[in-house]
Amino acid sequence: MAASRTNKYLITAILLGIIFHGTSMFYTLERTYDALIHLFFANHYSMSWFEPWNYSWYTGFTVMGYPPLVHQSIGALSHIGGLKFGMFTVALIGVVLFITGVYRFTQVLIPNKKVAGYAAVLAVFSSSFVETLHIFGQLPSIIGISILLHTLPEIYIWLKTGSKGAFFKSLALLAVTVCSHHVTPIFGMIFFIFPLIGLVLMDASREQVNSDKEITFTVFLKTFWKHLKRILLFGGSSLVLIVGCILPYWINTKNNPITQVPIPHGSRDSFIEVTSSGLVFFVIPWGILLVFLPYFFYRYYSKRLLFFGIFFTLLFILGTGGTTVIPRYMLGENAFNILTLDRFTLWASIMALPVFGELCYRFVEGDYKDAFQKRFGPIIHRLTGGALAMLFILIGVFTITLGKFRPSQPDTINMLPIVNFLNEDDHDMWRYLPLGFGDQMAWLSAQTSATTVDGNYHSARRLPELTSRAVERLENSKYQGLEGIGSLQQFLTVPEKYHLKYVFSNDKFYDPLLYFTGWHRLSLLENGIMVWEKAGITPLPSLLPKDDVPLFQKLLWGIVPFSTVFIAIFLLLKSMWSRSFKVGKEYHPIYFSFQPVRKQNYRVIFIASAVWAVILTGIILFGVYHFYTANATQASAKNLVTAYYDALDFKEFERAHSYIDPESDYDISQFMLEISTSDGLLSSYAKMDSISVKIVEEKGPTALAYVAANWVTPLKLIKTNDTLSLRKDKGEWYILPKDIDPDIPPDQLVIESATSFYNHGKRKITTQKTHHEDVLKQPVIEVLSAKLVQLDTTYAIVGELQNVDNIPSDVSVTGILYDKENVEIARFNAKDVIKHKLLAKETTPYRIDFESIAWVDSEVIEPVNFSIQVKANVATSDLYQAAAPSSVKQEGAILDGFLFNQSSQAATIPQLLISYYDAEGGLLWVDAQYVDESVRQQRKRPFSLSLQINQIPKVLSSSLDNVSVNGLANSRISAKIVPNRNDNGKTESLIEVTNELYRFISITTNSYIGNPR
Repeated sequence: MAASRTNKYLITAILLGIIFHGTSMFYTLERTYDALIHLFFANHYSMSWFEPWNYSWYTGFTVMGYPPLVHQSIGALSHIGGLKFGMFTVALIGVVLFITGVYRFTQVLIPNKKVAGYAAVLAVFSSSFVETLHIFGQLPSIIGISILLHTLPEIYIWLKTGSKGAFFKSLALLAVTVCSHHVTPIFGMIFFIFPLIGLVLMDASREQVNSDKEITFTVFLKTFWKHLKRILLFGGSSLVLIVGCILPYWINTKNNPITQVPIPHGSRDSFIEVTSSGLVFFVIPWGILLVFLPYFFYRYYSKRLLFFGIFFTLLFILGTGGTTVIPRYMLGENAFNILTLDRFTLWASIMALPVFGELCYRFVEGDYKDAFQKRFGPIIHRLTGGALAMLFILIGVFTITLGKFRPSQPDTINMLPIVNFLNEDDHDMWRYLPLGFGDQMAWLSAQTSATTVDGNYHSARRLPELTSRAVERLENSKYQGLEGIGSLQQFLTVPEKYHLKYVFSNDKFYDPLLYFTGWHRLSLLENGIMVWEKAGITPLPSLLPKDDVPLFQKLLWGIVPFSTVFIAIFLLLKSMWSRSFKVGKEYHPIYFSFQPVRKQNYRVIFIASAVWAVILTGIILFGVYHFYTANATQASAKNLVTAYYDALDFKEFERAHSYIDPESDYDISQFMLEISTSDGLLSSYAKMDSISVKIVEEKGPTALAYVAANWVTPLKLIKTNDTLSLRKDKGEWYILPKDIDPDIPPDQLVIESATSFYNHGKRKITTQKTHHEDVLKQPVIEVLSAKLVQLDTTYAIVGELQNVDNIPSDVSVTGILYDKENVEIARFNAKDVIKHKLLAKETTPYRIDFESIAWVDSEVIEPVNFSIQVKANVATSDLYQAAAPSSVKQEGAILDGFLFNQSSQAATIPQLLISYYDAEGGLLWVDAQYVDESVRQQRKRPFSLSLQINQIPKVLSSSLDNVSVNGLANSRISAKIVPNRNDNGKTESLIEVTNELYRFISITTNSYIGNPR
């Protein structure tokens, strides 16, 4: 019976890959970092194939900033079964292409079909591939590197034999690679094709001599000159393809270069200092391959594979990120800060698969098997092989489930209620902003025509507010610390600049910031998303600006990428069938003339492996010990305190309670009850940024801990200093609970009468625009004072205004600065130093800060004059007057007092607006301070404020001449509504302070209610 010419290992690998990845991707792919981004791009092509401009993100951007083939493929398949069908289909194609690519690549390096089959099976469970697909979702990278692996055999044949068929096949496959992922062919040319050229020259040199030892530099140089013409022809053709296939991309890159501040990425961290980055970007991708590094270097530094050994080493070093300074020097500062270095680890691990397949082949049925069984016996051999195989598969399974144990994305959001909201009543005529959505924001954008100021493809960002800060996205700005919050504040404070009217909040962390910048809660959708709205925002214009490109670029972008696929399939269809499935005469490529594995002296590799095994074991044991000592929570007092604060930070209250002394009779129900009644900026809206624990007075079983922690909140940075008493019992440390506040409200039942407001909006159900009779009259606001002041190097406009109408008002105040020639040099809104929601007749101070103004020749332009524009709309929500100050006392620069909450609503975050006046009652400055803890109903909360009494601002201008309210001159409102305003006795209502610069202050309260009842 004739032997089967079908490679059973390859067929097995393909089937395993389809089963393993094809089933698991339905649970992982949508929760990866990048998959939904590619889905969004695919949706663009499915809607407008030849139009490169997209309005959905960043107020508009071009999709020519990313090669289109993978996105166009998903978009084309979406017309058959939808976008997700297209995404999963392309991902499955990527799995098959990767397995077969590793198979063909291995045959070039290790010309043995069984070794290639082993490598293909190993590729299925490669932890680097699993991570790239199921954790990162980098479909273009997978397709790109897979096609490149298929390209390498054709390049070899062309360079070695001059076959024109192989030449055109290699160029066709390279064109597909270029259109799939631009980075892969550029760096692939360096790290895969360059060493392949070296391999071809080595093989050609070997044919000129009798043994490998006879390959000298002279022989190699002669061979190089002989093949130079083919190398140059291929190199020149490749360069033409890399430029020509995605020519619009290069034109766009030249016209719109990336000038943004580099965004931090974990692959550039020091893996020793940031162990989490080391785990994700080094340990997991390498997996069990780390154990066999000596063999990989041993094989790759053999003479035939020498050039692959050099570039394998370079990839390994680059993949170490910022652990050493070498990658930074190799790439240069600019490239190091732009590139994500995990791609180098991916390529290094892929390059290791051929020799790993050879190692497994030799261990399972080759010379290593005989040597191992001779030394240790067949049982130990089988047990060792089974254990290694099981460990290899388990690392792959662990990687694929990593997103379940350590979620990197918020829980899946039902987008339908949001889509329905945007579709109703022309809500898509304004821009929106999602907060706390993770990468699911791309899926939302793919389902609606509404646009957002945020986005999820960083290289396409156009707004200076985004490119000038190292912030990945606005929706996750809280993870970027104060810089991220500051960037978000730019958009929330001046939303009219971007026609931003709606915010969808999936994270209550941002709610206080929204409230204090003048937004109000509109409704809670059935999926749990809170909708916030900003009143008075004009809709988007019917015609939006865009950067148009010539027609030829649009045609190239829409036609060339797909054409490369059809050309490649046409050229490779016959050879793909004959080579992969061996139909007809068995095919033996030219590189099969260089058979590898022969019996060798195992002493060198055995000693190197043993030494490396000892070193690696030591590293692992040290890591395990370090991990244990750092995470054995109750083994030391410091670990206990750190773990306790970590549990509080992540709201894991049961774990936090487990660290409380069990003999204190402080049960979980009491602990949870006290947690539920505590609220405020620190308790509910803070994320720990850093912590310092100092253990003092450790005497036997007792100790005292001083804890200094920094907390990032949406409103400010909070520093806390706590003292904890600790006790040791049976070798474990516990925290002694603190006494609770005995404050008891005076009344059990609080009765409160209030006036409520409701805005019908459209009173008639119709798709027409809002009728005139449904539009509410704008409340009348009077600006009482306005001054342009300078404090140090900053400029601000301060003043007071009053709602003189009989209905509540939502107020927005815009300040504009002018130079001596009345040219506008800065414009900004009052952020949180104002009370945006005013009841009838209520007064508020305000301050408009100008964070940046115009510069000329490195000198700031001095503002001389200013104007103020006030917009007021009817307010119907967030009109709570919860807390008021009492018993206010001054001691030097400290103002102490109490806030008493007489209402039926808990004041979650009280804000105190401090106004500073001179002896005549003239306003000079306004400051805003927040009380870190809430004030519950019928309770009081002490506060202590630091007064700004050491410096008085310089008044540059004081006038109400250039003040307008809702488009009307403020002077006309004053003359008509309050013609005879009398300020006599004003100072009697102010708080007198003992200070030479200021004479009086006033306190205006503004409270955010986290859960209105």
